[in-house]
Amino acid sequence: MSIYWLLALLPEWTIHTVLSTGIVGLLVALFVQRIPLINTYNYLIKVVSLVLIAAGLYLEGGLAYKHDQALAVAKLEKKLAEAEAKAAQTNTEIVEKIVKDTEVIRLKGKTITEYVDREVIKYNNKCELPAEVINAHNAAATLDTSKLDGEPK
Repeated sequence: MSIYWLLALLPEWTIHTVLSTGIVGLLVALFVQRIPLINTYNYLIKVVSLVLIAAGLYLEGGLAYKHDQALAVAKLEKKLAEAEAKAAQTNTEIVEKIVKDTEVIRLKGKTITEYVDREVIKYNNKCELPAEVINAHNAAATLDTSKLDGEPK
């Protein structure tokens, strides 16, 4: 059975008080046995004190575990914050590289376009290719050898 709901409800000082009360009660029970009139309650005081000590130790252990878990969560949150900062930096570097690569591609494309425009002007607008080249190209594109004229070698 989990006691964490109880730890969430109780303030820490009550847990310390339960343990302290048990210890004080046990010490009182040791001295009460010497007083004749109160000696009749000695057994009851010892039992209640031992129950309080056991409950106090159990709750103290749960409280210590709760504090350890909170410390571990704080460490993990710190690591997470560092990882997020590093990820943001890496994302910035990636975006900068993509922008740079895109610009390089754009410049190369512009250079090629300028070259084609400059060289195409030198030739006439007619591009005469032999019919055999066109048939070979079409046959290769469709993988249909029946479009080829002539004898296969």
